[in-house]
Amino acid sequence: RHALVWNLGQHCCVAGGDTMRLTDEFWRISDCIFPSPQPRSHAEIVSERQRTAAAQANLDANIADLPGKPEQLGVYLASCKELLAEEDGRRQSVDARLTTIVGLSSIAGTIVFGSMLTQPQAFRSAHGIARWLLAFGPLYLTLQVCSAILAAVVGLGRRGYLTSTPTDILPTRDEAPGVHLRRRVTSCLHMLADTRDRNNDKVTQMAVAHRAMKNFLVGLLILGALGTWRTLTTAPNDDLLDRLKKDQAVRELLRGPQGPVGSPGPKGDPGTPRTPPARSNALQGTRRQ
Repeated sequence: RHALVWNLGQHCCVAGGDTMRLTDEFWRISDCIFPSPQPRSHAEIVSERQRTAAAQANLDANIADLPGKPEQLGVYLASCKELLAEEDGRRQSVDARLTTIVGLSSIAGTIVFGSMLTQPQAFRSAHGIARWLLAFGPLYLTLQVCSAILAAVVGLGRRGYLTSTPTDILPTRDEAPGVHLRRRVTSCLHMLADTRDRNNDKVTQMAVAHRAMKNFLVGLLILGALGTWRTLTTAPNDDLLDRLKKDQAVRELLRGPQGPVGSPGPKGDPGTPRTPPARSNALQGTRRQ
C-alpha cells in the first residue's frame, strides 16, 4: 500500500511538472503574440498570503521590541519617512515611464495606420510568404500597440494608497510621547508596505508594455526588411499605364462621351498649280554635247 501511494505521488509530481512546463511555454508564446500579465495560481496566492502574514507578525514583534525613549523612536520614525519618500519617488518614476510608453505607442499606431493604407498596392504585387507577411504584419503590429497602450493605461489607473490623517499625526489626549511615536512608526511602516505592493503592480504593467514595444520593434524591422527586399528585386512597372491598356472601360471613361457628328464645312479654294523646277545652264550645255 505504501509503495502504491508513493508511486501515485511520483506520477502526480511528474504530471504537475509537465503541466507547469506547458503553462510556461503557453505564456512564452502568448508574450510573443499579445503580452499580458500572467495570472498567479492558487498555490502561489496562498503562499504569498502566508509570507505576508509571517512578515506582518515579524514586523509587529519588532515594533513591540522598540525602546520606549522618545529620542530613539524619533530616529526610527525619520528612517521610516525616508523609506516612504523613496517608494513615492519610485512610483513617480514608474508613472513617468508609463506615460512615455503611451506617447510612443501613439506614434507607433500612426506608423501602423500609414502602412495599412499603402498595403493593398504592395499586397497585389507580392507572392508566396511575402504576401502572407504583408497581410498579417500590420495586424501583428496593431496587437502590440494595443497591448502596450492597455498595459500603460492600467498601470496609470487610479489606486487607493494609504496616507496619514490628522488623527495619525496628532497625539490623543493623555497619550505619552513614546506611545505616540510608536504609533507613528507603526502607521508609517504599514503605508510603506501598502505603497510597495501597489508600485509592484505598476511595475508589472510596465514590464508588459515594454515586452509589447519590443515585439513591435521586431515586427517593424521584419516588415521593413521585407519592403526593402521587394523594392530591390521587383522590376519597376507603371500600373496605371498597364490598366489603361487592358481596361477598355477605363479608356472610355477617360475619353468622355462623344458628341453628334457635325455637318461638313464649305469647300476651300483650289490651290495654285505646281511649276516644275528650272533647269540650270550647265546641265543644258552638257545634254547638247
